[in-house]
Amino acid sequence: MINVLIVEDQRMMRESMESYIRKNPRYCLVSSIANAGLAEMSCVQHPVDLVLMDVCTENDESGFEATKRIKARFENIKVVIVTSMLDCGYLQRAREVGADSIWFKDVSREELMNVVERTVNGESVYPEEPPRVQLGNATSHEFSEAEIRVLRLLVEGMTYQQMADALGLSVQTVKSHVGSMLSKTGFTSKTKLAAVVISKKLIVNGF
Repeated sequence: MINVLIVEDQRMMRESMESYIRKNPRYCLVSSIANAGLAEMSCVQHPVDLVLMDVCTENDESGFEATKRIKARFENIKVVIVTSMLDCGYLQRAREVGADSIWFKDVSREELMNVVERTVNGESVYPEEPPRVQLGNATSHEFSEAEIRVLRLLVEGMTYQQMADALGLSVQTVKSHVGSMLSKTGFTSKTKLAAVVISKKLIVNGF
């Protein structure tokens, strides 16, 4: 029997994942919580083999940080990050904190449980690339890595000078990257670009 902890703050999604686990005789749901900040303690209190971990949880607790703490303390616990966020840096972040697998919420029960099964069996399951997000006339995959680095700071509300200082670039280079993204998307201002990026969850501050 594989003991499962679910960490998910959206009630409907949490109940769906609970149902997925309960319908499979191989698994036992030991706890289901909304706050990733409590996940490590749940692993202390319950015999947990597998965690299904959301990224952005109750009280703005990060599933990435919770995963990092769990993997540091319980090396045998498997963690599958399950997210609806499309942030282009999530795949790398998941690897950095030691997540065994990462997949997306908006998939069928069969697809998600297939990822769970493969993870339990020792496989590390990651999508080959983040989903393509439409941003005006372009997709997120058309942005260069340098442009994405600028975009991360742009959505934080930084000025050109602040972005240049943070990245060790000239103001002109930062402006060039922003201008390139505006040209690709067809947006007329960096404010519009930032607003759409945030609304599409391409980049999520704080996680």
